[in-house]
Amino acid sequence: MSDPVEMVDRLGAAFLAQDVEAVLACFVPDDDITYVGSESGESATGRDGVRALLTKLFERPEAYSWQATAATIHALPGAAFVIAEADGTAHASDGTVERFPYRVTGLLSRRSSGAWLWRAVQGAEPA
Repeated sequence: MSDPVEMVDRLGAAFLAQDVEAVLACFVPDDDITYVGSESGESATGRDGVRALLTKLFERPEAYSWQATAATIHALPGAAFVIAEADGTAHASDGTVERFPYRVTGLLSRRSSGAWLWRAVQGAEPA
């Protein structure tokens, strides 16, 4: 079983691994999913669209990750809306690491198993 904050961190770890299938496994298994990143043009809906966007993002020479530091969770029957403050990290191919504030917001769906999975998620660098 997962909880909403663990899903923020799980998604960040999948991004660090640059593993498209691991990221998609963080989402509900149907096609009604959306991912929006922090850069212009980083938006996709539907499993094929999200897969294509992630493939493009993971071709970059750096990998990104984040870990939640605080979260507000609005629980609904079978769902939760999450607003998580996080420590973001950019891992360059030369080994350098850059840290920055990050925010992850989104809608999670609770499965019959009790596990939480993303339906829609957005990552952004707060100004």
